[in-house]
Amino acid sequence: MGPTTMRPLEILIVGGGIGGLMAAVAFRSQGHNVTILEKTELGQETGAAVHICPNAHGLLRRYGILPEEFGANPVNGVAEYFHDGTLRNEINIAKTASMFPHLWVLGHRIALHDKLKDVATSVDDINRPAVLKTCSRVVEVDPVTATVILEDGTNIKGDLVIGADGVSSVTRKYVAGDIKPFASGKSAFRFFVPHDRIRACPETRHLVEQDGVMRIWFGNDRRLVMYPCNNNTTINCAAIHPSSESAAKVDDGWGSGVSKDTLLAVYKNFAPEMMSLFKLVDPSTLQIWSLLDMDRIPRWTTGRLALLGDAAHPTLPNQGQGAGIAMEDAVSLAVLMPLGISPNEIPERLELYQEVRDERAHRIQEVSRVTGADLDDPISKSLNMFEFTVYNFGHDEWQNSTEQLRNWESSRTHI
Repeated sequence: MGPTTMRPLEILIVGGGIGGLMAAVAFRSQGHNVTILEKTELGQETGAAVHICPNAHGLLRRYGILPEEFGANPVNGVAEYFHDGTLRNEINIAKTASMFPHLWVLGHRIALHDKLKDVATSVDDINRPAVLKTCSRVVEVDPVTATVILEDGTNIKGDLVIGADGVSSVTRKYVAGDIKPFASGKSAFRFFVPHDRIRACPETRHLVEQDGVMRIWFGNDRRLVMYPCNNNTTINCAAIHPSSESAAKVDDGWGSGVSKDTLLAVYKNFAPEMMSLFKLVDPSTLQIWSLLDMDRIPRWTTGRLALLGDAAHPTLPNQGQGAGIAMEDAVSLAVLMPLGISPNEIPERLELYQEVRDERAHRIQEVSRVTGADLDDPISKSLNMFEFTVYNFGHDEWQNSTEQLRNWESSRTHI
């Protein structure tokens, strides 16, 4: 194909979260023109930590994004306890790391978000930078013409619209109809505690004596997960519990704030060291998150509109793969849309995208439900965790989508 026909596609990405920005990075690298439409003023992620599992880590490095440069630290071990503090299981992750081509690392969402935003929008001599439009709330989409309408009435036309607008997606209804997320019955307290503060407390200092260790305490219907980020200087905690005990709001998942007394009451039967940890929490930083789930949608695409990440398959946090699977979706879409294709080819390539991504994304979504089940639920014992971890971590979506595209194009030449 000659250079005069290599017109870049105009890509409109609805949502400037991790999935949307990863799509911007990947499409920009293909030579396309990208516009990101973010409804908020700053286009900034909510403050929480993020798992960058080996499957996502490899994709970031492919685009020159090195997690260690924004403070992500490796997972060296996992320690599991019963609610009373008795050790349940211990895994030396450092010894098994060689099974996968990239490390499992833990970072801060804002740091990852800022790095993706910088790579997507910074000026270089190779490809046009993505344009990030904040305060740009999309209220309507025409999948046939790849046009979006903003809240202020502005019409923006592209060649492809990507719905990366999260669990409370506006774009989803144009693909799947009136399918909405619902409360899973569980919520999570979220908070950070400085490493030094935990270390200074005699009752909790043993929890941070080893760098890179994720610790999980299990009650029957609740658990506490804590792990380090920001080069082991900050400890992220997620306390998952029945929503009825904290009256978490649903909305788009995030509530406003919650009292420390509520946290202490929900975990009153846990080990004393947990009570000591909770007392170190700054009440102004304590947030609550209603964990949302959704029925499987029949389609991810229609016309020239495609969904990715939580807009297509909201994932409970029990596998730490929500961000990673959104990044896989983003890379797959970009790989399947190389420079030089015409807008008329987009709908059939989007069908290929769903075919490539549907089984894996929904399998991880379902396993996240299983691993979050109560301990007395038989389904919680139905999973071969080692086998699934190999499937979960050992995947390279860039390589997979490249191969699938090659096979698809080869099959078409023989029709």
